[in-house]
Amino acid sequence: MNETKQGLIWIKGFSASGKTTVARIVEFLLRQDKCNVISLDGDELRSIFGDMWGYDVASRRELANAYFRLCSHLSSQGYVVVISAVAMFDDLEKWVQINIPNSMQVFLSVPIDKRKIRDSKTKKIFSRKNFNEDDYDLPKKSDIVIENYGDTTPDDAAKKILKMYLSFKADNTDRNRSDHWKEYYSKNIAPIGSSTFAEYVLPKMKKSQYILEIGCGNGRDAVFFASNGMVVDAIDRSEDAIKLCNNKHINTGIRFFSGEIDQVSNIDSDIIYDNIYCRFVIHAMPIEEEIVLIRNAFNLLKIGGSIFIECRSINDPMARKGEVISPTERINGHYRRFIIPAELEYRLKEAGFRVISLHEEENVSQYKDDNPVVIRATATKV
Repeated sequence: MNETKQGLIWIKGFSASGKTTVARIVEFLLRQDKCNVISLDGDELRSIFGDMWGYDVASRRELANAYFRLCSHLSSQGYVVVISAVAMFDDLEKWVQINIPNSMQVFLSVPIDKRKIRDSKTKKIFSRKNFNEDDYDLPKKSDIVIENYGDTTPDDAAKKILKMYLSFKADNTDRNRSDHWKEYYSKNIAPIGSSTFAEYVLPKMKKSQYILEIGCGNGRDAVFFASNGMVVDAIDRSEDAIKLCNNKHINTGIRFFSGEIDQVSNIDSDIIYDNIYCRFVIHAMPIEEEIVLIRNAFNLLKIGGSIFIECRSINDPMARKGEVISPTERINGHYRRFIIPAELEYRLKEAGFRVISLHEEENVSQYKDDNPVVIRATATKV
């Protein structure tokens, strides 16, 4: 089974553009390539959902959103989901692009006169009074546009789609995180003062040790460690957060950097850290980024050095709120992925760490009306 590819192929187009026919061939070709495939069709889904939605534009929008929440949920579990559906709304196209890794949008372009001829021999949709193509937006974010008529056969179209999909690079889906954190830090509303986790971790460290904080935000914990005799580097993927830190904490001796953990060696190739501190970070990143973080943290630590992690657990009440992206991912104000304790322990051990402690707690990280269930983990490089 080819498990290196999971994601979504959305074959869109107006009625009678050949979506279903092309999708069936794409499904067949993916199975031939040993991919784990699920095939969905808009008309069939409408029926499966019990015809709960009407044909007015508001109902069509909500039904389309239901389609792609389902697609996201399925693709996150290791499937290539092939869906043939009109569902062409600008906001939905952007949502798919932002939130579903390895998503590919295909527009089958066929002139209306040719579609009417096809339709008269099949579904006869154009004769229905409630049919209105003006409800939809012409696609703006298609990865490929195929003129699915004339000399182009359904086989030709399907082969073009497959070739492009299998050539896709590794996922870099942002999940709208950059825009969210840019706005968040511009408002200067992040809590100040050391976190309870930083206070919990400090006694486990020795003075003058080198610490790397990953995801430092507004720098409150980095400043706390520096004020207690530690030598601190701090990194955050948000350029706005780092700009704030460099302006606000200029005289602390802390080195603040914008970027990802795999870029730390570019900052100082000689430094090796005694401790790596990571609070409320891994639940804000997809699992692929977490794996990279843990692997690079191991490489950046001295033998005997420790990593300290605090993150939201899958048992946090917020894990059941907001828009479902996958079994562990939600959007509630912004993207979060809720961590399963046993899986975090496994990933730490797989990277080479010895897990010293890993447990769930509540009432230790409360802020305003948010009292999360968190995982607190300590692991050592051996």
